[in-house]
Amino acid sequence: MCELFGVCANKAVNINFTWKRFYKRGKNQKDGWGICFYEKKSAKVLKEPKSTLKSELAKHFRDNNNNIISNIFISHVRYATQGKNLFENTHPFVKELNGREWVFAHNGTLRDYKRKQLGSYLPEGSTDSEYAFCYLLEKIKKGQDTWKTIIEVSNELSELGSFNYLLSDGEKLYAHAFGKDLYYLQRKPPYDDIIAKVMDEDFKLLLGDKKSRNEKAVLIATNPLTNDENWISFKKGKVYEFENGELYRTS
Repeated sequence: MCELFGVCANKAVNINFTWKRFYKRGKNQKDGWGICFYEKKSAKVLKEPKSTLKSELAKHFRDNNNNIISNIFISHVRYATQGKNLFENTHPFVKELNGREWVFAHNGTLRDYKRKQLGSYLPEGSTDSEYAFCYLLEKIKKGQDTWKTIIEVSNELSELGSFNYLLSDGEKLYAHAFGKDLYYLQRKPPYDDIIAKVMDEDFKLLLGDKKSRNEKAVLIATNPLTNDENWISFKKGKVYEFENGELYRTS
């Protein structure tokens, strides 16, 4: 199945330590990979319709991303269930709404999704994921309360199948789990004695050597990416809103 990875921090950070592990998840997700980060309000996307392990671009990002920093990251590795493995079907997807670039990545499969009527937002590819993104943005555009709208649409689309996703406008990171597992990890000071070990690898990091004293971040993943840290399972059907490196609220 596809896998998701997201980060929300209170300051611009890099993700070189944890993404090294997520990169390897491409072994079983052969149909595409992508990552999005923000430079101010602009969403920057790298993606290809191939496994990370067969992508020179993914390898380059893995080895040379120390200078890429952002408050928000959304990454995805794809095992195609709907839509061919083409660039336009590769996550994350980016579309503009109210002067902001919104980013979306999905893990799961929706049935009969085309009976949901679209408006001004139309997919460029042929996936259920991008279709759901367009539908969600249209509802946000017409709605009065973004948070309530996201909850309502998440519940509505969950009736069509499995609907795990990450969504961001560059300031907040929304996440939803329905049908498949999803976990989050809160990292915040003090870091002095916290050691993170990359899952299934003999590689450890003393967070106190890496993190600044006031740095906070939330990591989200389909499967935990480190050992010996407190990854918390999402409650099924709940929408989570993360901001400035912390969980702000849930539905």
